[in-house]
Amino acid sequence: MRIRTLVPALACLAAAPLATAADGPAVKFDGFVDTIYSITNNEETTATSGFDYAGKLGVSATISEKVSAQVDLNIGNDGNVFSRQTFGVWKIADEMELKTGKFISNYGWTAAYAPGLYRINGGIITRFYGVDQSGVDFKYTAPGGIVAAVTVANGFFGEGDGSGEQDPTAPPQDNEAYAIGLDVVAPLGEMGSVNAELIRDEDVGAGEDGDGIHFGLNATLTPTKELTVAAEYIYQLVNDTDGTDDVTHNGAMILANLKLATAMPMSVTGQASYVDVDDGDVDSVTVQEFALALLTNPAGTDKLGANLEVNYTTERDAAGDSVYAIGLAGEILYVF
Repeated sequence: MRIRTLVPALACLAAAPLATAADGPAVKFDGFVDTIYSITNNEETTATSGFDYAGKLGVSATISEKVSAQVDLNIGNDGNVFSRQTFGVWKIADEMELKTGKFISNYGWTAAYAPGLYRINGGIITRFYGVDQSGVDFKYTAPGGIVAAVTVANGFFGEGDGSGEQDPTAPPQDNEAYAIGLDVVAPLGEMGSVNAELIRDEDVGAGEDGDGIHFGLNATLTPTKELTVAAEYIYQLVNDTDGTDDVTHNGAMILANLKLATAMPMSVTGQASYVDVDDGDVDSVTVQEFALALLTNPAGTDKLGANLEVNYTTERDAAGDSVYAIGLAGEILYVF
């Protein structure tokens, strides 16, 4: 289940009242504005640099004690406006919720939005997180704090895409190409939590008539209030039925974030990641990434983050040839 808490140096996306009526819905909004300057040097090409930006405006409505809705409007670096989430929630009982519409999937540890990240970039393992889903999600909280969610949606891998990187802004699969998923989070007391997820997706692969399987396991540990440690493993199999080879994905990452005892709020994050795509031929590839980030609040408010990151990536193809890349990034992130 995607982590919704934020890095220690950043703000919670606290919803601020926009309008309230005594007998009507309470409407709130939240969002962020994110600007990143990055430089990447690849040994096979010249260095590239430039600015990227992203923004989100979220509107939530508490319609009654048991009914609510959320709409997120996102602005991408290409200037296009789209919605990653447009859904409603029916709180059937204290321990049961039903969510319908379009929503960011439960699957994967790394947060979908910039204010929830422990570094500037999401990392290479997020390419296995699938597309945003349209469908129905039922969540049950059992005694003891275990949370289980079952999702039935139009796809997870993306239509016909079984081996490449997943685009979270891509449209979901067509109707009758369903993905059925189970996500279970078990608390570990004050130490953190562990999360297991399993998805079966239909009509994926090169012929769009194979089955896709996703298995994920991740954990979050907080041994001290200053230290957060996370680990994740993902296995995926896309079984083609058009005569081509099956495709397997393996991904793993470990991350540690340490809050520093300094006058200015700041923390450091280290992350190591590994992904492997094996399609049985020359398109197979293995990628490793190492990243180090510094997260700060220089304006004296947790609504502004000024962050730095350096990352090193190596990519090896089926022939054993490797290419490396070094990246530097700086970010100013406003949260409201």
